[in-house]
Amino acid sequence: MPIPLDRRLCLCSQRQMSGPIRASTLEVASERLRAMALESDADVMLGSEDMLRQVLQVSRSTLRQVARLLEREGLLRVRRGIGGGYYSARPDLAGIKATISAHLQTLHVEPGDITAVASALWVELVRQAAALPEAARQEATTALADQVRAMQPGIGFEEIRAVEDANRAALFALVKSPYVELIFQINLAFAQRHFREPVKEESGEVDRAFLKAWRTAKLLELGAIADGDGELAAMAARHSRNIWHGRVMRRIGSELRR
Repeated sequence: MPIPLDRRLCLCSQRQMSGPIRASTLEVASERLRAMALESDADVMLGSEDMLRQVLQVSRSTLRQVARLLEREGLLRVRRGIGGGYYSARPDLAGIKATISAHLQTLHVEPGDITAVASALWVELVRQAAALPEAARQEATTALADQVRAMQPGIGFEEIRAVEDANRAALFALVKSPYVELIFQINLAFAQRHFREPVKEESGEVDRAFLKAWRTAKLLELGAIADGDGELAAMAARHSRNIWHGRVMRRIGSELRR
């Protein structure tokens, strides 16, 4: 439902009173309209251009500058013509991932740093999973452990990664940590930019050795989560991520030598 006009005016007055004393007209108007967009569901009409000029008490040109700013943030969509107006929006995940991963490239970020950060976040996520109610832990980890045990020697890295991805998605759903999940998605987008061509696989023997080590650590991790042992789960998660990190870095080395 659209925000009533009197509610918009109240929001704006509150923002004005609590905002920086020396904030520019553009900054104050941006903060007010941003608050309106965030307090609405996506795709809710905030008002027409003339109405919002009245609410925000700004000129047409200032309002359009504010609109461009919030459109870049992904919080506003301007529609023209019949039924047009200013509508609340939400940032697009694909756009966020692409923008940040591109920025990481301009900073010449080392891929090893990305995987190290991901590992640290994963350890904390696993610790949180182990602290959840027993029924939820058991239900989530039983199926995952069965999937890991079913993996046969000789499978390729991509098949192992598919199981790892499924494991990660299940724990994200269990813990409900959108911030950590977003960081992982950004890491993935960065990796996809970094490795534009498939990396030639190493020998099957190397993959079998990797699978054995990773599977042992992963089963220990899942078992500790099921038992509610946060410290053991964190230790196992750190070990499994170190194994994963080492394998990824070998793939990076193979790519750099090509």
